Amino acid sequence: MQLSPLVAPLCVSAALCAAGCSKTTSSSEGTAPSVPPGIHYEAHVAAAGVPPPAIDLRNPHAAGVRANVAAGGNLFGSMNCDGCHGGGGSGWVGPSLIDRRWRYGGADEEIFSSIYFGRPKGMPAYGGVIGVDGVWTLVEYLKAQTVPPVVPTTSYEIMDRAAPAALAPATAPQPSPSAAPATPVSPRQMLTDYGCVACHTIDRKGVGPALKDVAARYKGQPDAENKLAEKVRNGGSGVWGSVPMPPNTQVPDADLHALVKYILSLG
Repeated sequence: MQLSPLVAPLCVSAALCAAGCSKTTSSSEGTAPSVPPGIHYEAHVAAAGVPPPAIDLRNPHAAGVRANVAAGGNLFGSMNCDGCHGGGGSGWVGPSLIDRRWRYGGADEEIFSSIYFGRPKGMPAYGGVIGVDGVWTLVEYLKAQTVPPVVPTTSYEIMDRAAPAALAPATAPQPSPSAAPATPVSPRQMLTDYGCVACHTIDRKGVGPALKDVAARYKGQPDAENKLAEKVRNGGSGVWGSVPMPPNTQVPDADLHALVKYILSLG
């Protein structure tokens, strides 16, 4: 059958439209967006016991000697991690990374996720900059650090466990014939009470110098106790680096001199 000159173009257009619609339909089938699987953590609790799809992330260097610890330390410094987390990850503006108190989990894969994807309120995502191997190297470095003898922070898990007790009804205090004498606070405990350990440790440099190094610098100086007490009281900068030491006017004189005597005894 011969088509008229008007009908033929219409038929071709209809065929093209049909082909286009068919192509659009077929290309959209089976490509609906899906939620990408997250990382499986052993601490996760699945609703109704049905866990969502998740991948098992494992540290490729976990089984055996952590050979990249030194490289991780260099990377920690070169990426300015210590600018927020302090020297050696001991804590400064950001939290300590070596006190074993992890808000988002301390398993290797959980630390990896925190570094690779970042966390809210200040922690950038470094996965796009240093890649998978770089993040694992940082994980190895952090997990190889020893817990400091004095930890300045309070575990939020301990706080959570203690919370119900705070809600219990208070009982009336029972009178006692004589009040028990107050237990004296040791100078070492004062380091925590007055926040010194946020910048200083006994034998390793953090944000500020190690207290043993401070003792060594003042050793043998005449009137060392009063000189150091004045420095702690008034603060200063330029002696141990570019990070200034804030004044500590809130420390009573008796506690201040007890602290200074303890520090000088370390030398």
